[in-house]
Amino acid sequence: MTGDEQGAEIEELRQRLSEAEETLRAIYHGAIDALVVRGPDGPQIFTLRGAQEPYRAFVEHMNEGALTLSPDGTILYSNRHFADLLECPLEQIVGKPFATFVSPPDHPTVTAVLADGIRRSVRRELSLLRRDESVVPVLAAAGPLTVDETSALLLIVTDLTAQKQSEEVAAAERFARSILEQATDAVVVYDRSGRITKASWAAERLLDAPLVGQPLTEAVPIAVVGHDPPELLRRDTSADTLLDAALAGKSFHGIEARIRKENLADRHFLLSAGPLYDHAAQSIGCILTLTDITDRKRAEEHQAMLVAELNHRVKNILAVVQSVAWQTLSNSRSLPGFRDAFDGRLKAISLAHDILTQIRWGQVELEHLVARSLSPYRGPQREAMVTWSGPSLLLAAGTVVPLAMVLHELSTNAAKYGAFSREAGTLDVSWRLTDDHTVELTWTERGGPPVTAQSRSGFGTKLITHVISYDLHGQADLAFDRDGFRCTLTFPIPADRNALPELRADKARQRG
Repeated sequence: MTGDEQGAEIEELRQRLSEAEETLRAIYHGAIDALVVRGPDGPQIFTLRGAQEPYRAFVEHMNEGALTLSPDGTILYSNRHFADLLECPLEQIVGKPFATFVSPPDHPTVTAVLADGIRRSVRRELSLLRRDESVVPVLAAAGPLTVDETSALLLIVTDLTAQKQSEEVAAAERFARSILEQATDAVVVYDRSGRITKASWAAERLLDAPLVGQPLTEAVPIAVVGHDPPELLRRDTSADTLLDAALAGKSFHGIEARIRKENLADRHFLLSAGPLYDHAAQSIGCILTLTDITDRKRAEEHQAMLVAELNHRVKNILAVVQSVAWQTLSNSRSLPGFRDAFDGRLKAISLAHDILTQIRWGQVELEHLVARSLSPYRGPQREAMVTWSGPSLLLAAGTVVPLAMVLHELSTNAAKYGAFSREAGTLDVSWRLTDDHTVELTWTERGGPPVTAQSRSGFGTKLITHVISYDLHGQADLAFDRDGFRCTLTFPIPADRNALPELRADKARQRG
């Protein structure tokens, strides 16, 4: 093709384009009566003026998109609202397939609408594509239409953007409400004026009052009591300061706080607060959460008390061990003798602590302490030789270690010099509680070697006297009878109601 021929063809195309644009403008302004459209069945004529003119004027003023489609989906007519909905000029809409303006995933739906709409009315939701490729949700209602005895479709397009947004807002509202209803923490939402707009069920139960609509500072009077509050709150720990800081875009997490209400005076909370934004990232209020940590605080306080008590007890036991070590060393004639004596006394201390640990340093049954202390001397051949009896009597924790040491010294002396040193030897331990809340415990040995004060006196007897006198504020009476050694221990126990022992009938119990 020569250059002249190409130029002639281009000029012809321009002329045809100009005529087409002029024709389209005439159609939109109602200057022509009919439109000839070439289709699969040949040219078809569609009337645009005449008797339908009043209806056309009505359609042009509708607030919904109105289209006339050929059976194959070509747009024969569009009102201006549809063009505005797509933000596209009318000239670029008429004559094109309707599917051109529909999101590709919805093309199968368009095909179904064309197939069904030519026979009956159908409604489907679609997504239209604007020129900027943004999506517009619409409801497309199609139905059969006859234009000059020619079949066509009438399509009404309704913008669902506002409805979808309302549905999303409603769904978000339901979602937020379900979270608030299920939250175990107290959650409060308040607007920029400081008035509560939403509150969880846990929050209303905690404050025991309806909260929505109430000023936050009045309904939830907060006082920050943490030892290390955020920088903005170091000088002023009032709720007003916290509210203003959160509205200004600051977020706070895990601040220790209290609620200034009489019924919540003993409760501890962790406070978290942060700004709340809308879909346009504009601050519309704040969210405040209160987590009850009362149990945790009590546990921390109890733990601190236990650590302090443990520290005190460890120091005490170390002092006892140190004293026993020095006294044993000063009264031992050889290293093996020191080792055996010291080892036995440490075991007595350990025994007492085992008992106290088992009952968590509460009160201890005197019978249980006696049984544990004498268990090493009650083998299968000696069970009938060791007996004890007395009423049920509870000892305070501070009494257990000293008394365990005394029982150990008495047992050790019996094994060396007394009843436990011979097969025929017997031991009977009995106790009673006097009217003035004094325990009287008697240790009686029989069947041992002849007893003299010289043979039984030593560091062990001194330790017994010292412990009963200084640790138990009592008295030890040692009797060196020729028939056997007898020791009577008397020491007071607390007379207050919580420390009084549980006394049963003074019924002697024999263990054998």
